[in-house]
Amino acid sequence: MTVQTEQNNTGEGFKVSRRELLTAGGATLVGAALVGLPLKVSASAKGTDYAFFQDEWMKEVVLPKAGSRDPVEFSIAESRFWNEQMMEHAQFFIMLMPGAELANERSEAERFQRSFADQLAKSKTAKLDRSNYVAFNRANIEALKPYADWKRRKSAEQASGKMRSLVWSTFFDHTAVEAEHLVARLEQFSRGDTSTGLKETSAFWTQIMGEHADFIAHLLDPAERELIMKAMKTADGFHKMHDSLPASKNPVERMVDEIIDFKVAGEKGIIAGKIKSIIHPSLADHVRREALKAADDLKRAA
Repeated sequence: MTVQTEQNNTGEGFKVSRRELLTAGGATLVGAALVGLPLKVSASAKGTDYAFFQDEWMKEVVLPKAGSRDPVEFSIAESRFWNEQMMEHAQFFIMLMPGAELANERSEAERFQRSFADQLAKSKTAKLDRSNYVAFNRANIEALKPYADWKRRKSAEQASGKMRSLVWSTFFDHTAVEAEHLVARLEQFSRGDTSTGLKETSAFWTQIMGEHADFIAHLLDPAERELIMKAMKTADGFHKMHDSLPASKNPVERMVDEIIDFKVAGEKGIIAGKIKSIIHPSLADHVRREALKAADDLKRAA
């Protein structure tokens, strides 16, 4: 797998391209046999952008340039990526908090959605350099901390029955972990450190990818038995790897490559109406982008 991306210190990024998107293994069976869609992609004249990513639901993924050690560049790329995810978390909460009973909680989620839409806009337009990127990161962190705290509170309320929404307490916790991850990364970049530790990166992404597979299994229509079994098997593999992290990153990278294939095939099937589920296309794309981010982080990890 090759992910190509560029990022400069003006905040302008370019779309990720993934060469040989679907290989002979992984989810090719899922795509061909269960989704029933043509999954080959063709390169553009430049050989970097693929028509596959031009669907209206499929958003770009901004990552630091390969080999970069610039904390400004990492701060821009990380905030661009994760502020979009934070904004979408709020959008999903809004979708899953219907009715008058949840009006207050829905209003709180709408406030966070607006806040992180604003953070995302700033991430895209800010002209950052060594003189101001630390202050930019600090402001982002100050927006993230109360959001993570809110997610933890809502998780406890949902788990205890104090709040009865359609959001699993596990999903609240999952998204809180991601917010806390961004806080830690921005604090690290502000110290001038752009390293990606193998143990921490593997632990984070095996948890996140395993939970994604759990969520997919529980959001597919019960009739999609084969896909449900595939998702549950994938989740089990990630959870076992999380509990006993390998010394090498190679097994984790292989599993992430497989779940990318699974998510890409699944998203195309959901968009085309070939997979029965209650997975909104925006959620399918959300988890696809995080898998691509996982692959890039692991590639840099040492």
